[in-house]
Amino acid sequence: MQADIYSASVTQGSIGEVKRSWVKTDTIDCYARGILRKGVGDNSTAIEINNYLNILHSMVKIRTRNPISSNLRIVNIRNSEGTIYAENQDPSSAGGVGGATIFEPRGSTPITNFDGSVIEYETVLMRQEIQNLDAS
Repeated sequence: MQADIYSASVTQGSIGEVKRSWVKTDTIDCYARGILRKGVGDNSTAIEINNYLNILHSMVKIRTRNPISSNLRIVNIRNSEGTIYAENQDPSSAGGVGGATIFEPRGSTPITNFDGSVIEYETVLMRQEIQNLDAS
């Protein structure tokens, strides 16, 4: 699987407002999957999310070679055949980027092997509330 990374170019407008222009900066190899169980975490730190199942469909776990900063946006998660993993399903939104859902990283954690060496990172992604990037 692969995903596109967008980063923001931040400028200040004439009256002091912050303006962000999003630019595709990288395409990464990854493995993505939805969160399918009722808790997030291992047995000792599990967070019950039964009350939040309505947002569960908006959460994805992605494994990558490097951690993903929360300043970035993840778009166009797709398989080797180019099939988009999460198409934007919200007709009231702007439609994501090219029909693909825009995700915000919510934190990366290292996955280690038996000797403590980091082998990959797992990041929880959440569907961005406003499905629009001023992409250039």
